[in-house]
Amino acid sequence: MQITSETSGKYDYHNALINIVEGGLWVAGATLISSQTVLPALVVRLGGGNVAVGALGVVTWLGFFLPQVFASRYGQTLEWKKPWVVRFGFLQRFVLLLLGSVVLFVGGDFPSVALVLFFVLYSANQVITGVTSPVWYDFYAKLTPLSRRGRTTGIRSSVAGGVSFFGGLLLTWLLGMFLFPTNYAIVFFIAFVLQLGSVLLQTKLVEEFPSRIIARQSLDAYANQLREVLWKDVYFRKFLGAAVFLILATTSMGFFTAYALSQFHASETLVGGFTVTMVVGQIVGALLNGFLADRFGNQRALISAACAMLCANIAAFVVPSVGWFQAVFFLTGMNLGSELMIRYNLVAEFSSVEQRSTYIGLMNTMLAPLYLFGIVAGWISDAFGYQALFAFSMLFSCVGIVLLLTRVQEPRQLSRTQPVSRDGS
Repeated sequence: MQITSETSGKYDYHNALINIVEGGLWVAGATLISSQTVLPALVVRLGGGNVAVGALGVVTWLGFFLPQVFASRYGQTLEWKKPWVVRFGFLQRFVLLLLGSVVLFVGGDFPSVALVLFFVLYSANQVITGVTSPVWYDFYAKLTPLSRRGRTTGIRSSVAGGVSFFGGLLLTWLLGMFLFPTNYAIVFFIAFVLQLGSVLLQTKLVEEFPSRIIARQSLDAYANQLREVLWKDVYFRKFLGAAVFLILATTSMGFFTAYALSQFHASETLVGGFTVTMVVGQIVGALLNGFLADRFGNQRALISAACAMLCANIAAFVVPSVGWFQAVFFLTGMNLGSELMIRYNLVAEFSSVEQRSTYIGLMNTMLAPLYLFGIVAGWISDAFGYQALFAFSMLFSCVGIVLLLTRVQEPRQLSRTQPVSRDGS
């Protein structure tokens, strides 16, 4: 194995501290406008039905993942990652400000118009985040040694969860204290401030050395590079096969809030409570799976996150009251707090240094069309009921977990002819 380092160690503590704090601010803002709890309730409040709720999941994940392979084409040519991350980060925060303004000034009098504008702006928000993401993770991995990546990610997510816990309490108070649409608008504005603080902190990160790069390629050459990755890297290909089912299993997430509101005739104030519970689950899941990743490898940590999603769907299927439904959001939080970053960490270990952002972008773009299943999920819930959807998600979870156990191998245990990053490179 080729072992290289992209840091001198001089700024490791400085960068880790900033990454932890800025991650806390970003996730806290994202939690306030959670696509699992808050945004589905907003869509329903604006007059959207189950298909609109399903479309929300499509926009959330398809918008985020689909652009990543195209962004990675440029990301792998950048010696310095920080300018890209900061530039697009500021743009994404500005869209949040526009979303809050639309809800405030249009949502009350013209809810149908606000719903359309919401989807347009939220789509832009997710696309910009998707364009930023593979280069951001490449930047994060570059500054974080592999031996500490799992625990740094876990601490980052846990700090985020701690901040988000108080944000969830604030959310509960805001939704109950202010009338619609002022309550949701304030939530967006607070999310904007928190995430603006996050990107301002990113400007303080120290990128000591230029990255090893791949020269700018034509679209045909880049497409050939992607085909070569898929053709030659059988381990990566097997992982993608398992990830298909792990993603399909999460389709039900966006419907948990809608189900609880309709099935148990719950009020919107419970949305804040669900968010707080989910945040607690994120803290637990991030710490547990961060430890598992460093101690036993990312494969086992990903199995743990997938099991949490399976249990969330089982709980949603059987719980008899809205009080017990808190368990659904706790388990959902355990998955959300770690699953995506574990997938990123795992794929980063499959790839070489130069192709790290390409592997991540390729994974996310290939898996992005799966989120179109959210529209189908909305139809399933309308035609057969929410519990049919939860049953489908349980089945997908089981298949994904079996594939992780039987087909996916831990990169750290592989003898590879292709250099595999092992120390933060």
